[in-house]
Amino acid sequence: MPRSTLVRKEIVEHVCDVFRSCGYEGTTMAMLSQATGLQKASLYHHFPGGKNEMLETAVLATIVELEHRVFRFLDTNDHAAERITQVLRGFAAYTDSGRRSCLLAVIAQSSVAENFGSRIGTQFGVWISRLSTTLVEFGHDQRRADMLALETLGTLYGSLAVGRLLGSFESVDLALERCQASIGLGDKTEFS
Repeated sequence: MPRSTLVRKEIVEHVCDVFRSCGYEGTTMAMLSQATGLQKASLYHHFPGGKNEMLETAVLATIVELEHRVFRFLDTNDHAAERITQVLRGFAAYTDSGRRSCLLAVIAQSSVAENFGSRIGTQFGVWISRLSTTLVEFGHDQRRADMLALETLGTLYGSLAVGRLLGSFESVDLALERCQASIGLGDKTEFS
């Protein structure tokens, strides 16, 4: 299909890729135009608010994608240990074991973080709460489960930042193993 006939979902995917790779400050309309194959005027037609609206749309799309690829497993009927393992595997797959950053982490470190902090923070709060509930089902008391849920997301997202700084993908696999051990999941799971 020619680039000029991309549907909105595909346009948003390309926009997400550019923002994830270059951050807000490093992304230009020319880059977005090249990635989508659309002229700048066409981009403004799809996103009248310009780059800010594109980023807002990309953030929402990323939240939906993370819910689908990572956190939806918390709501299945599987045993708690299996659901937690699926979340860790989902994170590994979503980030390609650290080779692909998460737009939410990129935005959190940018000059526009305050514009999205509330929305991203609220969503992380929901995910932490759901993970904590599953950790209680797994056998941890509420206080420990709350701490482990926060620590798990902090460890995983911290490993993305460290991996980017070092140019190494090993930190995400190590973080996944650390989370698995901290939670008490037992046997090592292959995440890569």
